[in-house]
Amino acid sequence: MLKIVALNKENMADWDASNTQFELTGRVVPSLKDGRWTIKEIPFETAKATKFPAEKPDASYLADPQKQLYFAYLDGKNVGQIRMFRNWNKFCYIENIAIQAGHRHAGIGQQLFDAAEKWARDNKYVGLQLEAQDDNLNACQFYQKQGMKLGGVDTLFYTANPNISVALQWYKIF
Repeated sequence: MLKIVALNKENMADWDASNTQFELTGRVVPSLKDGRWTIKEIPFETAKATKFPAEKPDASYLADPQKQLYFAYLDGKNVGQIRMFRNWNKFCYIENIAIQAGHRHAGIGQQLFDAAEKWARDNKYVGLQLEAQDDNLNACQFYQKQGMKLGGVDTLFYTANPNISVALQWYKIF
């Protein structure tokens, strides 16, 4: 049975448990015409495996009412998380969503996203916002399924990382 649980002192050690390797299967190529973004999906010939760097727990998520982190527990095991905060523009900024390898495509991400949206609506934010890399096609497809729309492209955001060329800004306005 899946349970969505907010971060607390007892589960703080689960902060990075869902950070496992994932595949990059293609790239999103955005295009702006007449003020409207469209995207083209280009699959890679060969998928690439990657993993985000490990993170240390941030106790501010326990005390700050404008921050929230939810874990997904399946039969008592942490298999996912979504972490967000109130951005300066009154959007709920999702800074991380991760599902453990072996548990993806089972609806866990959907339930975490639903929890984030409920938290944002309960806090009267104007919508959801997040950033994704252009080479993370699977994530971008998931965000689109959640009703998010491409709102901007930043070609300089990852200047210090030669492996990523474009940051994509996704939005869901309530």
